[in-house]
Amino acid sequence: MDKGIRDQLRAGRYDRTDDGLYVPEKNVLVQGVFCYNIRGQEEEFSRNIVVTQGLNYVLQAAISDTAPIANWYIALFTDDVTPLAGWTAATWRGLSTEWTNYDEATRGAWTTAAVSSGGTDSFANKASFTSSGDAQTVRGAVLVSASAKNADTGILLAASRLSSDKTLATGEILDVGYGIQLTAT
Repeated sequence: MDKGIRDQLRAGRYDRTDDGLYVPEKNVLVQGVFCYNIRGQEEEFSRNIVVTQGLNYVLQAAISDTAPIANWYIALFTDDVTPLAGWTAATWRGLSTEWTNYDEATRGAWTTAAVSSGGTDSFANKASFTSSGDAQTVRGAVLVSASAKNADTGILLAASRLSSDKTLATGEILDVGYGIQLTAT
């Protein structure tokens, strides 16, 4: 992370906005987005909220002795809810109902490309979820540090109510990626 941005974060000189985390002194906006589609259909995008637990982790990893988390995972939820800043890895499942009716043994790994131009994403290598039942409706996604289905440990970084519900039949695959970008404003 740029030392100037780190210094601004350390000094508490940033604002939380609807568009992301804004660092006015450096004119930088931090934003994230989920990219998703039922395989064979058009991709859709949904902006996320970086929850307070995620913001705290980012700040601690950037400016203190908190070790970076090497692996992140995409998990999905079924309830018609709007993610809130207070969601954590321990609480989001109870507030939104994690969708676990898919064939894969764990949550989907977030496998990113190299950081370039202030951002990274997994859009070219999305996590895949193969529905193991009919009429499975997915309404949201999160980025979390625990891989096990229904785990309530680790750090929740981001959450999003998808722009449109995705209803899957048995065998249909939902592909989901996540990207994060630091943008000079």
